[in-house]
Amino acid sequence: MSASLPADAPAAESTNLATAAPSPLKRVSLFHYSPALIFLAIVVADLTRLADPDLWGHVRFGQDVLAQRHLIFYDPYSYSAPGHLWLNHEWLSEVLMAATYNAFGTVGLKLMKFACSAATILFLALALEETESPARVQFAILIAASTPLATHLQFRPQIFTFALMSAILAILSRYNYRGRAPVWLAIPILALWANLHGGFIMGLAALGTFTAVVFAQDLPARRGIRRAMWLLAITAASTIATLATPYGVGTWQAVIHALGNPHTRTAILDWLSLPQSLLFHWRQEGVAGIAVKIVALAMFVALGVTFIQTPRGGDIALISIAALMIAAAFLAVRNLPLAVIATVTPLARHTTLALEARRKRLGLPITHAKDRSPTIIQLAVAVAAFELLILTGLFSKKMAAGDPYPVGAISYLNEHGLSGNILADFQWGEYVIWHMPPASKVFIDGRYDTVYPPKVIDDYLPFTSGEAAGKEILVNYPHDFVLVGQKNDPAYKLIVAQPGWKQIYRDDSCVLFARDTSAAAKLAPVTVSVKDTPANSFP
Repeated sequence: MSASLPADAPAAESTNLATAAPSPLKRVSLFHYSPALIFLAIVVADLTRLADPDLWGHVRFGQDVLAQRHLIFYDPYSYSAPGHLWLNHEWLSEVLMAATYNAFGTVGLKLMKFACSAATILFLALALEETESPARVQFAILIAASTPLATHLQFRPQIFTFALMSAILAILSRYNYRGRAPVWLAIPILALWANLHGGFIMGLAALGTFTAVVFAQDLPARRGIRRAMWLLAITAASTIATLATPYGVGTWQAVIHALGNPHTRTAILDWLSLPQSLLFHWRQEGVAGIAVKIVALAMFVALGVTFIQTPRGGDIALISIAALMIAAAFLAVRNLPLAVIATVTPLARHTTLALEARRKRLGLPITHAKDRSPTIIQLAVAVAAFELLILTGLFSKKMAAGDPYPVGAISYLNEHGLSGNILADFQWGEYVIWHMPPASKVFIDGRYDTVYPPKVIDDYLPFTSGEAAGKEILVNYPHDFVLVGQKNDPAYKLIVAQPGWKQIYRDDSCVLFARDTSAAAKLAPVTVSVKDTPANSFP
């Protein structure tokens, strides 16, 4: 028996499938054909487990909410914007991450991420079931999608966005191909989503696009507007549901500010356009740095080619959502996984139609696959996938960090009982917040677009890029310490040329400066060799 969603949305007078090319293939579900293949796709999607720069902050902020038993509406962690309004659209994600870490440690966080990876793939498998595609096509596309998803399914609130977007698309896919589905579930999904992550706006975009296309199809075809009005009501109710957060309309304000922040696309790698990201990672890592993005691009191209070959697939609404998400990915690479997720279902549909058309042209008979993969093969796949989980450290208490962090410098400060205001790279800010006592504050951190006013960011960027104007930040704010990268860091070159600062610690990852009039400056400077530089890991 195949897995399915209940149906209670109004049926179309004439479903989209009425315009699709007829298929002699019966509906196949990977849940029935081979659950082991779905498990393998989940494992591939969950392969990468690296500590994100904001992980320390997400857990700490959630821990503080749990300890204080109320949300924190005004920033207590910085000295550049003390008490500034904090519209934290990720508050529920952080509480969940903190509660998981408090109860189960690092392994708990890994299992939570695995659960989100599994939910994403399971919902995609449900959507694929609706396409009338053979099991081999469904699995090929599912495993292809898992590859680029693996690099984005990290320890961040975005993992909830990926799972919930997949859920929305599973519902819309059923409605598109069968004419009935519980579309009303979008309302509670969006209410939950708005408390987990600002990506809820993309879910609304998918709903709105689907509704608009249905209206555009039904009206000229004289099928009435009942379907479109039902979908419009669901979209409107889902939009209102996103106000059910502790911040109300403030959640929207935070998301809109992040989207419109002029610094976002220059300061954050995730917000680079897809072409810019490809060029950056090609220069940094060569082919290895862009391989998964090439897989995603190949999926987008394949969708375009197969759609051109078989335009009457009965899924213009889903194609439109995929096109929207692909366009969003080209604008900002952080949207790439959403584009992959949106591409999966229509790609399977049109690949199948294209293969059928080719067989007909060649006069080849239709072949029917077995209803179920042999048990022995499923068992072998499941065992191999589980071994891969173990080998990649799902149950390990260690979590490697992908980037260097100032482990040694922070340990030096704590060992000497030093605290104060610390100007550090914003990617290190939440690491500093986690490891330093509450008496220490940061200048900036990864919450730059939900806490810090534009002037703070404007003052910070020239410093981190080593511009001459960056020296103004050193005299206009009450820093006690400055923590920068090694010799190639532009900020390092800037501060060594400024008077009033003394280097007190150096290793292969970072350099720590203190005001030359402070007690810390009287300590003997410490230099740690490359081989003795502390390793990076969470926590």
